[in-house]
Amino acid sequence: MKTIKLLFFICVACSFSQCSTLKLTETAPFKIIGATYHNWVGGQPGVSGTNLIIGIDNKSDSAIKSIYFRGRKHSPSLEKRNNKEYLVVNMNTSRRAIIVKETISYKGDGAPPKIRKPKIKGVTIPFNIQANEAVIKYMIGKKTYYYKVSNIKKTETIFYP
Repeated sequence: MKTIKLLFFICVACSFSQCSTLKLTETAPFKIIGATYHNWVGGQPGVSGTNLIIGIDNKSDSAIKSIYFRGRKHSPSLEKRNNKEYLVVNMNTSRRAIIVKETISYKGDGAPPKIRKPKIKGVTIPFNIQANEAVIKYMIGKKTYYYKVSNIKKTETIFYP
């Protein structure tokens, strides 16, 4: 009985040692030349969003995969404006109803049908970041890195007609 307890304790200890937190790098292979975000409001009630713009220089051989900002994971687009490169994230924060369709499966044996609703999964953010911070996930080769961008400046809200 003691060997079973000891073996169980060793397995639990090993499983906890396998869990590792994501580490942020101090430097990145690219240079951040500025970062801003602004909210926008559309002409219809409840239509709104936020745009995040991060200026980068010297992207080199890194591949930017995603950006964590405001509690969500986003896929950025790389845009060139006036010979400068920017990572742009357009976040739609509009309030809209989520339509959930039911799936009915019949077995053919006379049993009542089973109704299944799809599961809506959320994304867990592995970082503790403030409202004016973002984390850039990038890859060099097959290795993944994370770099925190701090002090993102908020600019004026844009109102569209």
